[in-house]
Amino acid sequence: MPDGYVYDVEPKLSHKLVEIAEDSARGGFFLFTGNAISLLILAIGSIIVARLLGPENYGLFSLSLVVPSILASLIDLGVNPALTRFSAKLRTEGKSQLAANMLKSGFLFKLATGISMSTLCLTFSDAFATHILNRPGMGFLIRLTSLLILFQTVFATLNSSFIGLDKMEGNALIMNLQAMVKTATSPLLVVLGFSVVGALAGHITSYGIAGLAGSLILLKYYKSLGKLPSNSSFSSSLRVMLGYGFPLYLSALLGLFLGQYQTITLAFFASNAEIGNFNVAMTLTSLINVLIFPLGALFPAFSKINPDNGELRRVFKLCVKYTALLIIPATVIVAILSKDIVYTLYGYSYGSAPFFLQLYILTFLYAGLGSMVLSYLFNGIGETKVVFKSSLINLLIFLPLAPTLTIPYHVPGLIVASLVSGLLSLAYGLFIAVKKIHVSLDLKASLSIYLASFASAIPVFALLHILPFNNLLNLAINGTMFLFTYLTILPLTGAIHQPDLENLILIFGNLKIVWPLLKPVLAYEAKLLSIFHSTL
Repeated sequence: MPDGYVYDVEPKLSHKLVEIAEDSARGGFFLFTGNAISLLILAIGSIIVARLLGPENYGLFSLSLVVPSILASLIDLGVNPALTRFSAKLRTEGKSQLAANMLKSGFLFKLATGISMSTLCLTFSDAFATHILNRPGMGFLIRLTSLLILFQTVFATLNSSFIGLDKMEGNALIMNLQAMVKTATSPLLVVLGFSVVGALAGHITSYGIAGLAGSLILLKYYKSLGKLPSNSSFSSSLRVMLGYGFPLYLSALLGLFLGQYQTITLAFFASNAEIGNFNVAMTLTSLINVLIFPLGALFPAFSKINPDNGELRRVFKLCVKYTALLIIPATVIVAILSKDIVYTLYGYSYGSAPFFLQLYILTFLYAGLGSMVLSYLFNGIGETKVVFKSSLINLLIFLPLAPTLTIPYHVPGLIVASLVSGLLSLAYGLFIAVKKIHVSLDLKASLSIYLASFASAIPVFALLHILPFNNLLNLAINGTMFLFTYLTILPLTGAIHQPDLENLILIFGNLKIVWPLLKPVLAYEAKLLSIFHSTL
């Protein structure tokens, strides 16, 4: 434990759980930094390419990626999440050689399906251009992007494998390498006169180079797992992975269909301006998604825990609590400062986007009810059918509700339909988790976090009305004030206690980059707790 912290309360986490939590925290850090940096680099590259190509050619570039994206989404069959789960589970059980066999079988299967689908795309490129994109002249561009299916398949398989092996630095490396190569090559090729073909070539090359580098890194980790068992079988390993992952594959297909249905509904019942404002709001939810992405490290964590004892229930409760501590206040402050965020980044012409953002972002408030953790719990313990049924419930409720509310209320109606269907789907997942797995929520802690977050919004609202600054200053001043108020109120509401500080120190104390930033925060919380308890 880092120096300077002494508590008279034993930590809630056992030694084994601390090790799992440290791996998850380390992995989450690499996922966060890798994702955040790559998104920033890609954003820069996209802006440059969009400006160089102009609206018409940039539209062709975007359309050229539609067909390979659809075809690539159809060939996973749930193998990627299976690789993550079994790599983590088998290693924890001391069966590293079996984990190696799973990795080999899964990688070969994905390689074969990627080559097959790329060949299919190449063969029928003219038909796809005509019947899917309604642009017969784009056949050549579709043929060019057919190779992207194979490269993206390898890229996604590498990401899943690295997560299962607790080597998230591998994820960070290939994400950033892909982003840097694309941002460097696509604009250069456009400037050299290759236009849309150059932009696509840079995009495809980036995935190829990142996939090659990632494969070499994975090979090193693969060899460290030991020799394959003599009775290793490709077909038996594949059956196990498909049996586990196929419900998740179906869930992903439902999500893909739901997204397309949402777009079609808006196309029928909303104006182009409303759709543009809605797309801006959806894009800005990435401010929260950047915080959610590292939660992927929870997947292998739940795979390592024995579901038949109290450890799983304890970890689930703490994961929901610590996730809510971060996501709920972030959601509240983004909602409050939505106008300043939209107007700073997109300008005043997107007048409806702040309200759409405020409404849509309410879905992240479900974090206090376990919405961000449940799927990782079910996936980790092998209950993938529950995830599929939850997705199906979401879709079946959204299908009739979306047009019913969108016709009279346009975009806000669609968002409300999404919030309702998501909440009912979450209720089903919670019911199964409580009844079948016997987990529970720390409702008192969740209510305290909601209270601290909403109470911290009060001085921000007051300052916005009394001393309105320009958009950028509003973001800086009010964001800082909200954070300070939240950290001050948090221990007073009972949302955080000394055992929580102890757990966080044990989990993050060895992360050299994160710890210097977290240490003063925990010291402040500890001081407030000691003052609060001394006055009782």
